[in-house]
Amino acid sequence: MRESIIVVLALGLAFTVACKKGAEAPAVGEKGEPREGEAPQVKGLEFKRAENLPAGEAPPAPGGEELGAAEGARLLKGPVEGGPGKAAELKLIKTAELTCEVDDVNEGFEEVYAVAKAERATVAGTTRAVAEQGYAYGSITLKIHPSRYDETIRALRKIGRLLEENTATEDVTQEYTDLQARLGNAEAARARYLEILATRAGTVRDILDVEREIERVTENVERLKGQMRYLDSRIGLSTITVYLEEPHAAVPTVYNLGKAIKKAFRVAARICIFLIQAVIVLLPFIVILIALVVIVRLIIWYFQRRRRRAKQAVKGL
Repeated sequence: MRESIIVVLALGLAFTVACKKGAEAPAVGEKGEPREGEAPQVKGLEFKRAENLPAGEAPPAPGGEELGAAEGARLLKGPVEGGPGKAAELKLIKTAELTCEVDDVNEGFEEVYAVAKAERATVAGTTRAVAEQGYAYGSITLKIHPSRYDETIRALRKIGRLLEENTATEDVTQEYTDLQARLGNAEAARARYLEILATRAGTVRDILDVEREIERVTENVERLKGQMRYLDSRIGLSTITVYLEEPHAAVPTVYNLGKAIKKAFRVAARICIFLIQAVIVLLPFIVILIALVVIVRLIIWYFQRRRRRAKQAVKGL
């Protein structure tokens, strides 16, 4: 009887231990996969279900430390788009200068306008003039989308006889990226100062200090935005300047004696006028200086005369 009781107690204890282990084991379906609706359990790392996470919160990392948003998104949804492997877009500023010889500058301008219209370019400015030798020349500046830059240059080469062509491409990617980073830091600093001003109490002096910092950071933000807008305008529109000139022969330089004499007389006249003006300006000082010299000479003469008379008086005694 005693042995039967011991066997029953042992069987009961074994059954209790088995039930406890079954309750603690993870809920799995067929082939050992987690059941639907259950979060996966990995040794050393606990996951939160994505639908239970607050907006923008990443899953916690081992040891209670939170992962970054990018790492949490990678664990839940796969690789993050635009990561370090993505190449940065190049920021290029394209400029070109073309010098063409045309039979008539006015007709050349009309042809440039036609090219600008066909390539959807904007005329930024023009200049026209006539040289002393009688030939006309001028320039026209175009602003055009970079995608039409090469086609426009090819079309402009056909306007006349191409005398000179200069093209340049400036890479401002590093400068633009640096401005973006500095702008982001400045905006983040301004947001922190605004949060401090709105949520924390302090003395009037503390509040004024924070407001001054907000004003300083805001000025920096606006300055950085202005620099980025300037770069955007140069990146978004390439500049092409076309110089047009009519045919002309080089005029040899001939020495002209008459012009040389006239020029010499003009120079001499300017020098005389300058000397007269200088004398007029300095005349009061010259008069004062002469008067001082005369007075000093009279004083010296007076004392010398007294000395001579005193000597004569001594000799007479």
